[in-house]
Amino acid sequence: MSIINNDSGDNKRTVIAVALSVVVITVGFWVQGTFFPASHNTAAPLPTPTAPAAAGSPSEVSTAPSGSAVLSQAPSSVASPAPAPTVAQAPTQKSPPPVDAPVAERNYVIDTDILEATFTNKGGDLISLKLKKHKDLQGYVDLFVPGTQDKQGFSVAFGDVGTAPMRDLMNARMIDSKTIEFSRTLYASVPGKTDLVPFTYKKVYSFHDGEYLFGLAVILDNSQNEPLPLNQNGVAYTLAFGPRIGPTITQTGSGGDIRKILIYAEGKRREEKQKNQPWSPNVQPLWSAITGKYFTFIAIPQLVSYKTVFTESAPSVTQTTAMAFARPAIPASTQTDTWYFYFGPELNSDLARYDYSDRNGFQLKDLQLENVLDNANILKPLEDLLKFIMNLFYKLIPNYGVSIILLTVLVKVLFFPLSRKSSMASARMAELQPKMAEIQAKFKNNPQKLNQELAEFYKKEGYNPMSGCLPMLVQFPLFIAMYSLFNTHFDLRGASFIPGWIPDLSMPESVWHFGGFQIPLLGWTDLRLLPIIYVGSQLLYGKFTQMPQTGQSASQMKLMMYGMPIMFFFILYNVPSGLLVYWIANNVLTIAQQLVINDYIKVHKAKAAAARLGK
Repeated sequence: MSIINNDSGDNKRTVIAVALSVVVITVGFWVQGTFFPASHNTAAPLPTPTAPAAAGSPSEVSTAPSGSAVLSQAPSSVASPAPAPTVAQAPTQKSPPPVDAPVAERNYVIDTDILEATFTNKGGDLISLKLKKHKDLQGYVDLFVPGTQDKQGFSVAFGDVGTAPMRDLMNARMIDSKTIEFSRTLYASVPGKTDLVPFTYKKVYSFHDGEYLFGLAVILDNSQNEPLPLNQNGVAYTLAFGPRIGPTITQTGSGGDIRKILIYAEGKRREEKQKNQPWSPNVQPLWSAITGKYFTFIAIPQLVSYKTVFTESAPSVTQTTAMAFARPAIPASTQTDTWYFYFGPELNSDLARYDYSDRNGFQLKDLQLENVLDNANILKPLEDLLKFIMNLFYKLIPNYGVSIILLTVLVKVLFFPLSRKSSMASARMAELQPKMAEIQAKFKNNPQKLNQELAEFYKKEGYNPMSGCLPMLVQFPLFIAMYSLFNTHFDLRGASFIPGWIPDLSMPESVWHFGGFQIPLLGWTDLRLLPIIYVGSQLLYGKFTQMPQTGQSASQMKLMMYGMPIMFFFILYNVPSGLLVYWIANNVLTIAQQLVINDYIKVHKAKAAAARLGK
């Protein structure tokens, strides 16, 4: 899986390139038409039935001395000596005694109606989290993707970020069908003490049917009425998730997935920029998230104080991102910390339920999780309208490829009057071209006089030079909304159009994969047919919509007609196939529409000529 920073991702560059290119085309047509005329937070506690009540407070007990270290120990059934401590210890200290613990690693599965979570008793960590309502080529989407160095999630390290996680075998107990507890007795060496201090360590995971959010309770209980012996430079433990979230993706340029790191603090969403070393936000967020195009992981600590640390490698197809939370030293003998995590789709219906305590099993409220969604786009209302119409077509014909084509047909029908007006304006400009050329030749050395004469000429003829350009500008926001819709609409993920060729409208199609070969400079790994069809349709579009030119404007028009499609071929090679299906359908419909308009113009000219002859 690749973790691609959004700032430098191909997706944003593609949108900018397409937008600028369309603006250049639009302005170019206007310039040619004018001067070179043409014809065209308060959360319910996590259920922890065996959790002891918290005891002690900062005013009652002091924090354990800094430098405490948790030691590993062998289970009681193992005769071999205990493993070496995780941190160097004084020779006078005793080795940890054997404890009751399993002798072999074992996995445990919790099933809900929408999740399948797999845990290992080695540290009580998550190793797989599958979404039963969402599939990819390998089956259910797994939102936990093992990395090359650390294959577990929600690891606890007794120390600051960078401390080795606790991976001892733990006792597992199913409290009920949706709740599992991992526990073990651990020992800590405390400076100034010869005897090791035992304490109980538990992790309790709790799930609910119908929810992508689940809870984790970290329970610590000192056997003595003293502060928990967990203090390394002011940190009791670090809870880490890493190294990355799923689903597994391949390097597919602007058509692939993206990754962003977001935090929500002080009532605002903020995107964290990538850094070359571990970094922490300058505020303590309500929640932190790693988001993709369709799925997100959100961590919601229920702690008064904690430090969030992000670690991200350099951008590449194997890029990884880790998120860790350092919990301060605990001035009590017993502590239960509650954490919540959302692993699921980026859908408002699943995220917004945690703003209302009566809509979720954990009675959480005011979490504002829907802020992970990109709703800042000013064209969002237009995009939502297009999405609504496309989904209506899908209900009639359950194929999103067909829905895209039907949506394109509807848009072309609605904008036909504007398109006809634009073509009529271009035809009118062609009629006025000879007289305009005379004016331009007469006042070529006096630009001010030239503009004045042209303005008077336009007024006399009743012609607005912007009339051919404005319809194109009106349609420009629609194009941008279409691009965003086809690039991010959740329902297009995994939606097949033509089986065997276009199996997923949210991804680029492929007719031949190059294997391990990659085209130099371009980075292409597949031969794609849709971009080639797009170029052909765009060239035909230019042929049918542009009229013959002469002189300088002819060479400029030829450059626009042939150069732009070729440039767009490279820009759009790796975009989602849904976008190219739309663009190709749009070109074909525009050609048909232009043929109708051309016949209309011929009839209009014939009537105008007959009227002049009759006078």
